[in-house]
Amino acid sequence: MGIVVSLFRRIAATGGHSYQSIPPCEKEENCNAMPTAVKGLKGTAFLHAHAKNWRQAALAFGEQAACDLKLGDELGAASALLHSAKCYTWIHDQDEGAVPATELALQKALALFVKRDDLQMAAVCCHELAELYVEQKELQKAADFFEQAAVYYGNRCSRWCKFEANRLRFVLDNEEDYRQSDPADWRSQLYEVFATGIM
Repeated sequence: MGIVVSLFRRIAATGGHSYQSIPPCEKEENCNAMPTAVKGLKGTAFLHAHAKNWRQAALAFGEQAACDLKLGDELGAASALLHSAKCYTWIHDQDEGAVPATELALQKALALFVKRDDLQMAAVCCHELAELYVEQKELQKAADFFEQAAVYYGNRCSRWCKFEANRLRFVLDNEEDYRQSDPADWRSQLYEVFATGIM
C-alpha cells in the first residue's frame, strides 16, 4: 500500500493541479500495488468529474492512463485518455492549454484503440477530434476526421459522419465565394449550411 499512500500524498501536495509519474516497478511489491494505485486514481478522477473540477479530473485520468500503460492495459489507458479529453473540453474557454491537451489525449487514445483493433472506439476518438477541429475552425482537419470516423464505424453512424464531412468540404470549396459577399450574408449562408444541412 506504500505506493498508494505516496500517490495521494503527491496529489494532496500539488492541490490536484499536477501529477508526477509513478516510479517504475523496481520492487515486486510496487508492481503488485500498481492495480490498486490505478483504482485509486480512477476513483479520484471520477470524484473530481462529479464535482465538476474538470482540470483535476483530466489530469487524474491522464495519470491513470500512464499507470495502465505500465501494467500493459492499453485499452484501459485509451479509455482513460478519452475521459481526460472529455474533461478538458469543459474548460476550453477558461484555459488556453486545454485545447492542445484535448487534442493530444484524443490522438493518443486513437492510436491505442487502433493498435488494439477496437475500431468502434477509434471512431469515437475521430468523431471527437472532428468536433474539436470544427470548434477551432480547422475545417480541413475536421472533414478528414469525420471521414476517418465513418471508415471505422462501418455502420449507420458512418452515414452521418460522411454527411458532416461533405458539408465541411462544401464550405471549404465555396469559402472564397462566401468571403467576397457581404459579411453578414456570408455568416448567414454558413449558418444555413451548418444548421440545416442544405447545400
